[in-house]
Formats: sequence, C-alpha cells, structure tokens
Amino acid sequence: MPVKKLLDECRRLYNESKYMQAIRTCDEILDIDFNNERALGYKARCLNLLGKNDDALTLLNNALIMYPKNTYYLDLKADVFMDWEEYGKALDCYDKIFQIGVDDERDLDFLKRTYETCLSLRCDQLIEMEKYADAWKCYCLQLEMKSANPDKSEAIDSFKKHVRQYSPLIKSRHYYVKISSDEGKLKLIRFLKENGFESQHEEGLLFSIDVVDKTYNSVSVDKVGDADIISESKFYDKINYCPWDKIVHKRIFDEYGNLLYEGNTLHNSPYGFGTAYFENGNVYREGIFDIKGIVLGKEYYPSGQLRFEGQWSLTRGYGPNAPYDGNAYGENGELIYSGKFEIKRGGVGCPMIQKPKGFPREQKHCPKINYL
Repeated sequence: MPVKKLLDECRRLYNESKYMQAIRTCDEILDIDFNNERALGYKARCLNLLGKNDDALTLLNNALIMYPKNTYYLDLKADVFMDWEEYGKALDCYDKIFQIGVDDERDLDFLKRTYETCLSLRCDQLIEMEKYADAWKCYCLQLEMKSANPDKSEAIDSFKKHVRQYSPLIKSRHYYVKISSDEGKLKLIRFLKENGFESQHEEGLLFSIDVVDKTYNSVSVDKVGDADIISESKFYDKINYCPWDKIVHKRIFDEYGNLLYEGNTLHNSPYGFGTAYFENGNVYREGIFDIKGIVLGKEYYPSGQLRFEGQWSLTRGYGPNAPYDGNAYGENGELIYSGKFEIKRGGVGCPMIQKPKGFPREQKHCPKINYL
C-alpha cells in the first residue's frame, strides 16, 4: 500500500482511538520510509496516550535529531514530562517551541494555554519544595502571559498569599505533635474531639494523630525521630485550622434543602475537617477539605460502603482533586488497589487515573459542592 494511503489509515485509526493498530500502521510506513515525519509523530502520540512514555520519549529524542525544528515533537515531549510531573523539563520544551515560532494562530493559542498551565504547576511544585525564589520567577512569567506590564508590588502581595495557600498541604495521615503546655493540650484535645477523634491514651506530652481514622494517642518520645515531630501550631496549619479567626463551623445545603456538607468552612466553602453527604443522607466524604475538595480522609459509595481511604492530590490545573495514595475498594467491599495511584495531568484537561484502571476519579451522581 502507498505511504499516502497508509498515513490516511493511520489518521483514521488515531481518530477512532485505536492506538495499537495506529502504531502498527506507523511501523509499516517506517519500514518503507524510515524518516517519515508524520508517521513518527503519530506513533509518539499513540505511545503517549497508551501510557508508554519511556518509549515515546526515546522515539521523540531520535526524531528531533532529524527534525530539530519540529514543534509538534517538542509539544509531545512536553506532554510526556508533564505526565511525569517534571514541569521544569516541560517548560524547556515550550521555550524551544516559542524560539522556533508557530505560524498557526489556533495552535499558538493552545500552546500558550498549556504553557501557562505548566508554569502554574511548576510554581506550586517549587513552593512545596520551599524553593521560593525559583517559584517567584515562574509566577512572574505567568503574570507576563496576562499583562505586558504587570504591577510588581501587587504581584508580590499576590505571590505571598499564593505561598500561604499552597505551603501547608497535607502530606501524611499520621502526625506526631509535641504538646507545648497544659493549656495547649486542652485546646488540642478539645479541637480533636469536636472533629470526631477518639483516644485511649491522653497522658503525656507527645500525641500520635491519625487524621484519616480520626484517632489520637499519647506515645513515648524515644519511639519517634525528632525530624517527625511537629508543633501544635504546625499541626493546625497542616489540617487547615488556620486562619483560625476566619474558620467557621457551619452546614451547607443545596437549593432543595438537602444537607451537602457539615464542618469547618472558609468564605462559606468547605475548608478543614468536615463531612459531605449524598442526596440520600449517607456520608459521601469525610476528612480534611482544601481549595478544590477533599485532600485526606475517606470516600463512600451511596450504599455506605467504603470506596477510598487515604490522600487525594491537589489538582493545580483544571478539575477537582484526584485520589493519590491509599486503598481503593469495590462496591462489594473488595480491595481493588493499595498504594500510589498513577495520574495523568498533562495538558489543560482534568486529571485522569491511569492506575488502578477502571477506577473513576469521581462517582456518578456525587453531590455538587462549590469549593474555594
């Protein structure tokens, strides 16, 4: 079959999401024309969509030796790095694309949007790593995308607010909290009990707190490494108790009067410990909520069966948070998966769970709750 017809067949298979068949067709083309630029691009994209990013990156690196100014290859390479959350390397790819130039206005507009998303993801990643100077550079580039002459004084205040918002992200279900005083201990116990925590041992000056199972117990200092111990104030920061003067405990209802959420709120949205409910009154999620939904805790099916317990990943771009690390269960209670999830976050779309396969990020008919 002539190469042109094989390329048409490849495009058809790609559009029908038949990626393995498209790859086989690409290989037929490459057997005839080893350097076929379009076939290399189709094959790399299909490998990426199938989650075979190691193979995709090897193919793209070799293709870029032959076609160093192919912006499509560089864009695909950026997608691979974004899937791996290597946003710095993805930004390098975008920089090369803009240096080469893109003629098509629609392609350029899309590239600018994905580039801006990558900048935002990299900025927040650097904040989590406490590399604030580098994060500030990314933040300034985001501002320059929106305005040729951004107000730097306003930008500094905005950046500081952004850092405060993203710095205290929850990263663990267990915390070892050192008690500062009798008054501090009473305040901490009162706060924990108000949020449904239970304990068997309250003596001592060091608490082990499980924020998923909602238990706390005193532990011996010599059994815990100094690096793992945090102060009470740091604990409050991590579970979104601060800014304490703005946190309000309240109930949120939908337009029909059904209870959607009960717990801590910030600006009338869930923030901190709380519980979300299905329309039938059963618990949907319980745990710690942040700006895009739950970040640590448990999720249930409408029947009341546990669906997931553990940590959600805070989505930087579009879409809600996605399960990240924990245990996933089927509707009959069987354990489906345990460990870290594989999540595809590339581009501007919502995050998609790659592993465990077939475990949707969101349940159908879940309550619609507005987050910060």
